[in-house]
Amino acid sequence: MNTAYLEEITTLLDNQNLNYELLDSLNIVDFNNFNCHYILIENCILYAITIGQVNGKKSQFFFKNLQEAAQLNQEQKLTFIMDTSHLESIPASAREEIHFFDLSFRKYWSKFLFIYDGIGKVIIDLYEIHKPEHLIGVEKVSKPKLAIDYAINSKKPDPSSDDYLNSLSRQELIKEIKELKAKVNVQNEDVKKDENQLIDILNNLSWKGKDTNLIKEENVGNLIPVHGLLNTIITDFKALNQELDDLRDEFYDKLQFQVGEVLHQEATLRAIFDNLESIVWMVDAEYNILAFNNKFHQHVKSHYGISPEVGMNLLEQSELASQYDNTIKRIDLALNGKEERYRDFYRENGIVIKVVDSKIFPVLVNKYINGIVCITDDITQNFEAKERIKNNERIIASVNKNISEAIYRSTHDKGLIFVNEAFVKMFGFESKDELYHHAKLNSLYANPDDRERLGNLLIKKKEVTNVEVQFRKKNGETFTGLISSMVSEEEEGAATYFDGAIRDVTAIKSAQEKLKKQNRELKKLNTELDSFVYSASHDLKAPLSSIKGLINLAKNENDKEQLANYLDLVDQSINKLDDFIKDIVDLSRNSRQDVKSEPIDFQQIVKDTLENYQYLQNYDKIEKQIEIDSDVDFYSDKRRLKVIFNNLISNSIRYFNPYIDNPYVKISIKTDKEKSVIKILDNGLGIENQYLEKIFDMFFRASNNSKGTGIGLYIVKETIQKVNGEIKVESEIEKGTTFTVTIPNLNA
Repeated sequence: MNTAYLEEITTLLDNQNLNYELLDSLNIVDFNNFNCHYILIENCILYAITIGQVNGKKSQFFFKNLQEAAQLNQEQKLTFIMDTSHLESIPASAREEIHFFDLSFRKYWSKFLFIYDGIGKVIIDLYEIHKPEHLIGVEKVSKPKLAIDYAINSKKPDPSSDDYLNSLSRQELIKEIKELKAKVNVQNEDVKKDENQLIDILNNLSWKGKDTNLIKEENVGNLIPVHGLLNTIITDFKALNQELDDLRDEFYDKLQFQVGEVLHQEATLRAIFDNLESIVWMVDAEYNILAFNNKFHQHVKSHYGISPEVGMNLLEQSELASQYDNTIKRIDLALNGKEERYRDFYRENGIVIKVVDSKIFPVLVNKYINGIVCITDDITQNFEAKERIKNNERIIASVNKNISEAIYRSTHDKGLIFVNEAFVKMFGFESKDELYHHAKLNSLYANPDDRERLGNLLIKKKEVTNVEVQFRKKNGETFTGLISSMVSEEEEGAATYFDGAIRDVTAIKSAQEKLKKQNRELKKLNTELDSFVYSASHDLKAPLSSIKGLINLAKNENDKEQLANYLDLVDQSINKLDDFIKDIVDLSRNSRQDVKSEPIDFQQIVKDTLENYQYLQNYDKIEKQIEIDSDVDFYSDKRRLKVIFNNLISNSIRYFNPYIDNPYVKISIKTDKEKSVIKILDNGLGIENQYLEKIFDMFFRASNNSKGTGIGLYIVKETIQKVNGEIKVESEIEKGTTFTVTIPNLNA
């Protein structure tokens, strides 16, 4: 920073032989464009010099240090000389921080002298115009020398006074006049230069505006105060422009954000508007289109060949003339403040081909109707669906009334909640209401426990078909019914319903019994058939004989526990009959039907087989180990494979070893492009070595304790041979048995 002016002042003090001290600890020299120096003169005068460009922050530093300097001499108040003549400007930010005119601040000084020159003249002039009360007690001094003399001598000098002029000699007076004249001429020339320079400065300021640079003080002559004022104006103008730019930026940022939000909301609403399934359009009171969505555009374009536009007048479109009467009446109603809904039916040859619902309502803006909005929906499909539902309901009502089967819906807690007329008639009641209020629904069953049993079965399986149940009528008569039912659940399990139908098969059951009797008589007539028929009939008669004997025993048995035992034995005999019949059917089919090639899912076959035998005795005690390696497409006869798996797996389950801790059945399947090797092994009772060659013979039983029909393994062998496969067996008594079946891939 240039310190020439500081040196000029210190030279002045030296020439007057005055004692002074630069207060270096308080001087401000940290800014590259602003300096402040404090000089203590004769220990009674504080001379403060500010040089360069000032602002609010710099002014705060200045007054802070000035307060410290004011208290250097505690014995008496100092005379304060303020020299701002070499500031470049005094901007608004600095003016807000000027405190030395405040009465509370001037208490520190015995006298306050202000150098009325340069920017100092600008400061004083500004205060004289706007805040003259602040200048009370402040004395203006034109030059630093006069201010220092005045501070020391306490007398304000006047170089133009009569005493001064009378003290001059004739020659000195002539010299003074000549110097004054020359000075005036120079001043006149300087004034012209200053005028031209001032015009240049003002032109530059006017042309560049906020980009105008501050005026430098070199060779400015008498225009220092003007330059200072201009610099102040330029600085204030720049500051105001910066504030304006900041405000504009802030405004545009907020505006851009708000516009963005509005555009986003508008885009969102427009997207929703355009994607509505309804046809939406809006017109003003003159029938000019104000807005519409894509559906409206597509509808008008496809039906009338018009591409609608905002501002288009509906009355001017001749293509829409056929729609005028109805539409205008409805629009006029809405313009009068009335909201209405309409349903229009469009017919061809007397048949409804289209149904349209419309809603027309007024749009209010500041309590005035600005236009109307019409929302139209094609409800043809919904209308037709409702009509179909009505027709279906009528059909269902007719079926419920005329069908012979008893239809019902019930819940576990509330009992019957719907029955048809056939249900009322079948159970011998007077009305539906009587059934709905019938508390003891168990009484509708010949065995009251059957209702609970059937309910548990339904919950487990979700659906049952043709379950035979003995029912009881209101008058106590019983009848046989086949019940088919399913479980229906509302969303989130709000309620569980049992829906079903009951068919009275008492007459059919009677006919079936007659048929069974005829079948038994027919079997007696075929006793002279060949050995197969003889053996087969023997195996059929044996369990039948057991059943008959058990029935005779049961007729005379009064002990319920023993009677239940007889029934279990009857059930076992019936199961043997059923197994034997299945084996005969499998054998018959295997011999008569051709081999069928179809894709095989071994996982599913094994799963289905195990599920078939899950009710066998001891099934849950046996561990099932399954290993299937089948990464290729394998083709064979699915029905025959099921016969093979059913027989081999059921044998492993039936003949498990009850005396070991970990009984298991292992099913291993490995498939390649040519064949599938199936191994079914167990750690069951095993087969004695002497019988291994005979187990595949028809009706062969290794012992009297055999549980099968005696033809299961014979059927397995015949079936495997039918598909060109082979079977091997390895077994050790009480160690287990392994069957190895090799089946060719029919896709190879």
